[in-house]
Amino acid sequence: MGASILMYHKIAVTGVGAKIRSHYVHPVAFDRQLRLLKTMGYQSVTPGEATKKTTRDIAITFDDGYENFLTNALPSLTNNGFGATVFVVTDLLGRTDKWDDGAEPLMTLAQVTECAKVGIEIGSHTSSHADLTAVAPSVANEEILQSKELLVAAGITNPGFCYPYGRHNEAVRKMVKSAGYPYACGTQRGENGINTDIFDLHRINIRSDTSLPIFLFKLLRARRGR
Repeated sequence: MGASILMYHKIAVTGVGAKIRSHYVHPVAFDRQLRLLKTMGYQSVTPGEATKKTTRDIAITFDDGYENFLTNALPSLTNNGFGATVFVVTDLLGRTDKWDDGAEPLMTLAQVTECAKVGIEIGSHTSSHADLTAVAPSVANEEILQSKELLVAAGITNPGFCYPYGRHNEAVRKMVKSAGYPYACGTQRGENGINTDIFDLHRINIRSDTSLPIFLFKLLRARRGR
């Protein structure tokens, strides 16, 4: 078996009137999860390494690029000795999550590049958070290519990719591969291994209701391949 990949969205107190409340993980809960990983001997890898590493390696990912990653997640990651990968929506940097409820600010490009300078891996979550399986192929290809171009122009080398909503098909995967991304993350549950498609990496969804015992259960379940 290979390494697990954790999927987070927002590390913050749940916003008033939030549309998708499950996307919020309280900063205290997040820190406890990291301390548990540290106690268990987990070490950070990137998603692109997940198929080659062992069950004691972990990739920690964040979808969308929320500003609360910088304010709430990064200090806990640093204090506990973990790295992370943040997949950003490039056309909306410095704005809000309009595909959701539009209530949460996203990092600016300057903040994203500062994260990269301290060792955080930055990847693409398309230009506008489009469902790549629901738009025209030409639009999907633009979403994939243009987001990478912006990141590379900003000095982000070899960014990975993450499918919005976890939705993809064979045509979309071919576009991502042709664009030169080294890997892509989906939302299929489970651990990764040598036979996992590097353009359909599995992740463990960590939600607002993921208590510490449930967090541990999810980790162990993935390691058993279930």
